[in-house]
Amino acid sequence: MDYRNLKANRHESGQSIIESAILVPFLIVLLFNAVNIGYYFTVALNLSTAPRQGAEYSIQGPVSQLQTNLPSASTVYDLVNEDITGAVAAAANPKSQVCSADVGLSNTGTSNQITDCVQYNSFSAVTPDPDPESPALVLNRVDIQYTIPPLIPGTLFNIVPSPTVHRYVQMRAPM
Repeated sequence: MDYRNLKANRHESGQSIIESAILVPFLIVLLFNAVNIGYYFTVALNLSTAPRQGAEYSIQGPVSQLQTNLPSASTVYDLVNEDITGAVAAAANPKSQVCSADVGLSNTGTSNQITDCVQYNSFSAVTPDPDPESPALVLNRVDIQYTIPPLIPGTLFNIVPSPTVHRYVQMRAPM
């Protein structure tokens, strides 16, 4: 038995354990930050589709021969809230605004006719644009604002701060 090789291996046997102990925390931090960033993108995509469906519902309604009335602003908000909650349970009751002809119109019959809005959950009001072809058409608008909390909490795992996402959709409806 060669004692020189055994003696040389004894000095290097703990090196890989020490390297692993130093490297694993950095890899965990990198992995958890990647998971949080991916979660931010997923929630932002889901928050983009909800106002689009709400605006479409506000101009089309339930689309049946028996019911020709357009939905109320609260019904549109409920639809948007259900879409968001179904995708991201923590995002229930986001700050929202629904602007539609059902709520009311400002400057009725003029070329700068604007829909009135209803705000939900302390949304800071944004004035919708007038439709370029008013008074024949009216521009409906649905806004959502939500601050995305991290999936994995902790200051070490959140290099990117929690983003606030504001999405809105405007669609035209005939008067």
